Amino acid sequence: MEASIALKNVSKHFKKKYVLSNLTFGIEKGSTFAIIGRNGAGKSTFLRILSTLLKADEGILYINGNDMSKSLKDVNKVIGYLPDHDIHDPWLTGLENLKIRANYLGISESEFDSITKPLIEEFEMEDSINNYPVTYSRGIKRRLDIIQTLMGDSEIIILDEPLLGLDYSIRTVLCKYLLRQKGKKTVVIASNEFTEIQTMADRWIVLHDGGIRFDGTLEKMLTHVKMPFIGNLEIKKDGEELDNILANAKNIKEVRDFGNFVQIVTNDFEDFYKITRKIKEENITSISGNSSNIEEFLNLLLSDEGF
Repeated sequence: MEASIALKNVSKHFKKKYVLSNLTFGIEKGSTFAIIGRNGAGKSTFLRILSTLLKADEGILYINGNDMSKSLKDVNKVIGYLPDHDIHDPWLTGLENLKIRANYLGISESEFDSITKPLIEEFEMEDSINNYPVTYSRGIKRRLDIIQTLMGDSEIIILDEPLLGLDYSIRTVLCKYLLRQKGKKTVVIASNEFTEIQTMADRWIVLHDGGIRFDGTLEKMLTHVKMPFIGNLEIKKDGEELDNILANAKNIKEVRDFGNFVQIVTNDFEDFYKITRKIKEENITSISGNSSNIEEFLNLLLSDEGF
């Protein structure tokens, strides 16, 4: 498959300490690529390099086959990048921020409403868009920045901790949006919210000590870690589909049925993941769950017993 992004021997250091060391791999066009790692593992640095905002000290980054040590015309139209911090002006209204972003992206006034209105409605910003972000909650600020990132309709979307501050319903909105991009856009996500992004990612890497400790599918990664898991499913159902799946599923410890909301206790996350894979995507309203925090998960994953 053709690579949308490719790295060849890419390294980055700060004050002679390597944050990323000799990374070589490609990200397929139209795929969803997830990155996890401990705090300080280099995830944000990695994404800034992919977005072309930060240059590697060594190696070459290719975007659509173009060597980025040279230049890529209209790179801002090719790549939409959401960092892990605010990208709006708090003293301009939400709408004014979007208009500035539109001008930066080359979106004309005649195109502006048709591009931004659907995103404003989808991310439920209608009541806030004419207010100043300085008055917004953390979650609404994040929604505004997500809209700014997505309004360029870029073929590559790079998201650093996109779920930060979002409430349950808007997390679902974002996940559904990204699911619709499968096969159309290349999506790169760095997030420690692996319960949500497990529904989207085709491939995962684990960054550790400046290098890639793991590269592969979630199923492969989960064979290294066994932990009890409580999964929550909110579904559109008449009951039959899920009942049939649960009746034939193995390693379920308990099922708590609350109508459209079902809680499933399994031996580990992998068993819960297998159940979700059997349910049609259009019947799932939301997925969440817990077993441990990301630090505990990574401690097991990166231990001698893991890899």
